[in-house]
Amino acid sequence: MNGSVAPRNIEQDGRESRGRSRLGRNVFVMIVTFVGNYLASFATFPYLTRVLGPTHFGILAYAMAIAAYGTLFTEWGFNLSGPKAVVDCRDHPCALNELIWSIAGAKVGLCLMSFVALLALMHFDRHLASSRAVVLLSWLAVIANVFTLYWLFQGLERFYVIAVMVFANRLVTLPLTFLLVHGPDDVAIAATIQAAGPAVGAFLSIGVAWRLGLLKRPDLCWRSICHRLAHGADMFVATASVTLFGAANAIILASLAGPYQVGIYAAADKIKTVGNLVPAQISAVLYPRISRLFKEHKRAAAKLTVIGAIATVVTSIGSVGVFFLLSGPLTRLILGNDFHGASSVLLVLCFSTLFGNLAYFLGLQVLVPFGQSRKRSLVMLSAGCLNIVLAFRFIPGAGAQGAATSFLIAEALILVVYVILIVREPQLRTYFSLLMKR
Repeated sequence: MNGSVAPRNIEQDGRESRGRSRLGRNVFVMIVTFVGNYLASFATFPYLTRVLGPTHFGILAYAMAIAAYGTLFTEWGFNLSGPKAVVDCRDHPCALNELIWSIAGAKVGLCLMSFVALLALMHFDRHLASSRAVVLLSWLAVIANVFTLYWLFQGLERFYVIAVMVFANRLVTLPLTFLLVHGPDDVAIAATIQAAGPAVGAFLSIGVAWRLGLLKRPDLCWRSICHRLAHGADMFVATASVTLFGAANAIILASLAGPYQVGIYAAADKIKTVGNLVPAQISAVLYPRISRLFKEHKRAAAKLTVIGAIATVVTSIGSVGVFFLLSGPLTRLILGNDFHGASSVLLVLCFSTLFGNLAYFLGLQVLVPFGQSRKRSLVMLSAGCLNIVLAFRFIPGAGAQGAATSFLIAEALILVVYVILIVREPQLRTYFSLLMKR
């Protein structure tokens, strides 16, 4: 009996060791990739803020916020529901091909609908009409998103492929920005360059998927498309709620305080995003792995969830500490002297990541696996609506600082509600109690 048990234990230990090694490589690849990508973008970011100035940089940020809504609607939560579906059918090539084409078909329809909505908004909204060319050129990124397959490679845990695409994206936008953008009148060119990167990523992802044999002949049917839309609905509501914080604040700022305040807010948010790259990538890398372990070995999934949550909190605190000490010098160094008040806005936005990062991790890695995705979506939607209400209250008197404050309050509320849901739900408490068993 002992002789039959030992080989299985050795084999299981070997699989776990290889799994940990691969997970470590994935985390390293994603962190290096996205940190490198944003550091590369920082070569153009200070250049754009100085060359365009706060007002025209605000126009660019406003157009990109509108495009973010188009991308959001076109994405329909597939960036989260897609990888989970890939995990379920990764060993079945025909099912995987059908999944790819059904999501692509759904995205095409959603993209057309969102473009019609944009044209209608342009007809009635004077801010959109005055920035028509910049908005339309930024919209090219929405079209590129239809054909981008990052979700596929994330589900397959082929993060090195995503790394290559991100690198190619930056390889296009970096030199073109310096070569073609020289003043405020070039804001439309800047918008085109920003959209060119996602387009390159889309072409590469299709080519790689085809070369690897993942993408085959079209396999489309209305039933599959409708199934994917229904499956991703809860994720869409949750993702849509996120834009009720960032993109919505930029649009409200444009309406109530003007493009200068949009420029201040967008610039501070850009710097905050760079400091937040490491905790953000922890969640992205662990998502498919925890999803697989949840089906096969719940105790291992719970252990990895706790490790990920601790890593998220620690890296978030480290990021906030750096910005707390250096926000003033950093904003002056990166943005120049024209972005008055950006350092205080940056501080508020960075403190919000303490709540937002952990809330996002717990919602995705704990609530979703236990079928609580609808509750997660409703909480985020409610908090997003609260953010908008607070933004309309705070922005007229405080501008970008008011928008950042409303964002902070809403993020803190999400975390509090998630913790209450986890503590009050017996099934979730039992999940974490698995760590106490040997």
